[in-house]
Amino acid sequence: MRITIASLLTLLSSLAALSLPISSRAESARGIACWADTLPVAVTTTGDSVALPDDVVELTTDNASIQTGGSAEFDGAVEIRSRGNLIKAGSGRYDAETGIFNAADGVEFSDADSRFSSSSALYDTLNGRLELGDTDFLIGHTPARGSAKNVSVTKTGVVRLEKVSYTSCPPGNNSWMLQADSIKLDRQSGTGTAKRASLRFKGVPFLYLPYFTYPITDDRKSGLLFPSIGTSDSRGFEVTQPYYWNIAPNYDMTVEPHYMSKRGLQLGAESRLMTRRNNAILWLDYLPSDDQANIDRWQYDLHVTTSLPKSWRATTEAVGVSDNQYFEDLSARQSSSSQTHLNRSITFEYYDEIWSLMGRFQGYQTIDAAVTQPDEPYQQLPQLMAVGNWRDKWLGLDYQFASEANYFYRKDSTTGARINVQPGVSIPMQRGGLYIQPQLIVDYTAYSLQDLTTTSDGSPSRLAPIASVDAGAVFERLAGDSDRYLVTLEPRVLYAYIPFRNQNDLPVFDTIRPDFNLVQLYRYNRFLGPDRLSDTNQLSMGVTARMLQADDGRELLTATVGQTVFFDGGDVILPGEIPSAQNSTDYIAELGIKVWKKWNVDLRYQYDTDIKASDRTSIRLKYRPGDGKAFNAAYRYARDSLEQTDFSFSYPIGTQWNVIGRYNYSIPDNLALDRFLGVEYESCCWGISLLSRRTVSRGTDETESILALQFALKGFSNFGNKTSDDLQRDILDGTRF
Repeated sequence: MRITIASLLTLLSSLAALSLPISSRAESARGIACWADTLPVAVTTTGDSVALPDDVVELTTDNASIQTGGSAEFDGAVEIRSRGNLIKAGSGRYDAETGIFNAADGVEFSDADSRFSSSSALYDTLNGRLELGDTDFLIGHTPARGSAKNVSVTKTGVVRLEKVSYTSCPPGNNSWMLQADSIKLDRQSGTGTAKRASLRFKGVPFLYLPYFTYPITDDRKSGLLFPSIGTSDSRGFEVTQPYYWNIAPNYDMTVEPHYMSKRGLQLGAESRLMTRRNNAILWLDYLPSDDQANIDRWQYDLHVTTSLPKSWRATTEAVGVSDNQYFEDLSARQSSSSQTHLNRSITFEYYDEIWSLMGRFQGYQTIDAAVTQPDEPYQQLPQLMAVGNWRDKWLGLDYQFASEANYFYRKDSTTGARINVQPGVSIPMQRGGLYIQPQLIVDYTAYSLQDLTTTSDGSPSRLAPIASVDAGAVFERLAGDSDRYLVTLEPRVLYAYIPFRNQNDLPVFDTIRPDFNLVQLYRYNRFLGPDRLSDTNQLSMGVTARMLQADDGRELLTATVGQTVFFDGGDVILPGEIPSAQNSTDYIAELGIKVWKKWNVDLRYQYDTDIKASDRTSIRLKYRPGDGKAFNAAYRYARDSLEQTDFSFSYPIGTQWNVIGRYNYSIPDNLALDRFLGVEYESCCWGISLLSRRTVSRGTDETESILALQFALKGFSNFGNKTSDDLQRDILDGTRF
């Protein structure tokens, strides 16, 4: 008989090609669960009950008649098994002259992922052509199912289906259905082509596509993506229709025409490039003659990382917009509208066991009208830094060297160069849980200034020693029944002395006084930046207590309290400041409780000892009763600055509904700053979410209302706006709300 093993293997491979992967294979666990009773057995079990070698074909039949010329007839059930694939037929016949194998009386094919049933099958062994009639199919990996009037597969693996129906809904559920006159699947090009296709939801056609193509492999393919829609007060009704252009294996582009009924038509494009050394993303958009602002609006956003020789790395970031109100008017993201400065920089970095080197050119675009020219940040052209550390060297000491050189420029301001060097030596000593580290650093800062506006000396400098002793201990003990808990007590003290140096003739390029917190508690300099070095004679004291699970180290509770006491100093100030007469800082305390699996409490408190009142308070409560369930409550207070409450939640109702929401309220302003409510419905094969949001603009204090809709057909695509997805992730994380 001329049906060779190779021919049968080709037949099995041809049938296996009929997987019709129209969309992503990654679907929700709920979707897979809906198909649990109908998926192919091999998908839901550990494997085939009978394992055959890859080169073995097993053919069994009730009755076979084989002629001397090679023709054969099979009466009764026929089974062909190989490579985990199985073909069943009620009868079969092979014609040796034509090389055609016919199967009839019900044909079934199944493999580890798919199952097909057909009224008949014809396989041309000479030309490698397969034809099926009246075929139903079920695909495990999507999952999906469908039917076709006729199916043909060529020797090269091109599949053609006529009168096709396709859905990802389980049997008995036709909530959505894609129907097409024909679909062609070409695995060599990785392309599917559908003609005269219509998409129906609940039996109602809502989308007709006379012709479209789509990828049938994980490879990228050029083509239209599905649009997003929404509405807002500032932009009106808006719709975006992306087009993906797969230019090269390492280079692609997404073009996004964006229509806004109140603004006009905006064109945006994102380009991505990957090479052996570079990874670049560029976003550009342009809105000609905004219908409301009557100006051209544009934005660019460039991010490039480059691997350079000798372990160097370069990072380029550049963001720019046409005007200060760009993000307020045209961005749906609240985080974008809160920006005050846009960074433009190129940075070169190098790290090894001793040295950390950095070179940077950096400037900004200020987009907050409240920031006046004297308060705008300086450009650094360039900034050079070098930090070296040598452990356990001469005399058993640790040596360090930190240096920074900058050139600062800002229009109508004092400009010039600054160099700061800090060589130092320390003696780390440790015994058991105790440690002490005396350290001596010499700080030298010098300037070469031009365009003097506030100083008369063009070359001022500062030289000062910094002496400190850092000491602490870690005490621990087991506690609780059966020593379940590990309790630690970690006191720490830092003594620092810096003599007074008159620095009134030094400019201020990039130095600020940061808010006091636990990080600042153990810093000897009250300022951030080399333009000022505080004079001080201080003792910082703090203690941290922890409770951990003894078996896995999971932290259940942590509490820290601390304060800095000043014996002298505090005369060095920034321009416009008044020397402080305080002999101590505020008390600062932090508490984190994770004793219960479902509850987390974080408390931060700062107490001003002079006015005997709270300076800053932050309380965050997080409750996680189960998967996808979250409740967050927060209170934030900063004296003379803000007082807010913040509530957010995400909670599933039953197995198909989910509700998310947030209410952020400013108590002094008696105003809701951000509030949204979203409702989501998800079934086995489709889902819909509706989000209503109302926010207050940071720059204009105007309210903005947004309505976002997302409609998902699982196994096909998503329609609409994915804003609710991002918000739900933030709520479940609990760090932002």
